[in-house]
Amino acid sequence: MILGIILLAITGACWVIIGAVAGHAARRNLPVGTVQACSAVLSVLISSAVLYCRPDPECAFSIRFWTMASIFGSGFFNYFVIQLMSRAMKTGPNGIVWATIQSALIFPFLVGVLCFGVALTIPRLGGLAAIVTALALFGLARDNRVQGSGWKWAAVGSLLLAGINQNLSNLPSYFPEAAAVGSVSRSLAASLGTLTAFLIADWRTLPARTAALKNPLMWRYIACLSGSGLVTGYLLMYRGLNLVAEAGAGAISYPVLVSSCIVSFTLYSIFVLKEKPKPLQLGGLGLALCGIVLISLK
Repeated sequence: MILGIILLAITGACWVIIGAVAGHAARRNLPVGTVQACSAVLSVLISSAVLYCRPDPECAFSIRFWTMASIFGSGFFNYFVIQLMSRAMKTGPNGIVWATIQSALIFPFLVGVLCFGVALTIPRLGGLAAIVTALALFGLARDNRVQGSGWKWAAVGSLLLAGINQNLSNLPSYFPEAAAVGSVSRSLAASLGTLTAFLIADWRTLPARTAALKNPLMWRYIACLSGSGLVTGYLLMYRGLNLVAEAGAGAISYPVLVSSCIVSFTLYSIFVLKEKPKPLQLGGLGLALCGIVLISLK
């Protein structure tokens, strides 16, 4: 299980790249959805080529279908999570919006405990409480100016969709027979889900969105997002989810991911963005680290 937790922690650190890309693109008025879609197209092409050369082991059609369908749904809903989060952050308090949506980690934790028999121990409860408190502190420490109304519904909608997205991503890892569907296939399914969501939601604005591809910055963002997604998908995230679930602790996967992201983003803000750390941020950093340790204990 320790290896699985390490892989998930590295994945959470890599998620900072997604936040950085979304933030930079939004500040330059570039369409984040188009960046997501083009990154998904690259992932589909690369994953298809990899699977053609190195296909997955044989398994029953029903196992492959339902595993791919679950991961497809995760990618599909994740597109709308980011879109609603972006909409909420345009007018709402950014820190509170971010913390609210990341609190979706509670949903896969509860599903693991209630449906898959993951042990609900005192250390794990303490770790979950520490991570949720860290989210609250981190959210309060960020820019929380309110510029308009309507952000609450977008934030709540993003929270609920994030809960669905996280459960669909984690669900196959509870079933040992689904291990035959490898990380590359799961990355392919997630990318197809994202691309499908983009086409359904934004097909009417495709001509205007494709015009943004003339900007060289778009391709830098697409390359960063696609590269980080392929590395985490192929090597880290799905393998980590499987290993932790095999150890009977699948419920802790997303708390570990999110707390690692909190720690990494705080360090990114301090050392890369050169922001002066606030006491609340440092408190959140400490609690997140404690939460990772506690929630990993049996």
